[in-house]
Amino acid sequence: MPDVRNEITQIITAKMTDNVPLNLADPFVDLGFNSFEVVELIFDIEEKFDIQIPFNANFDIEAKTVADLIQTVEGLVADKAKLA
Repeated sequence: MPDVRNEITQIITAKMTDNVPLNLADPFVDLGFNSFEVVELIFDIEEKFDIQIPFNANFDIEAKTVADLIQTVEGLVADKAKLA
């Protein structure tokens, strides 16, 4: 299974425009992401891991934390691996 946490943090830091440290407990809005940028980020992560993040996981994603996103993706990647 890929190292989801490292991959996601790399994707996020590459997209960050504000010079703030990445803290897994931070909501995306505190990292300088607007809603459009969060949607782009989600698309990039879905493409990277060949998964679909359900709409309910995206709902109010700006208020969700980096750790929330990592946990969601780890679960989806694990479920996908079980099916393979």
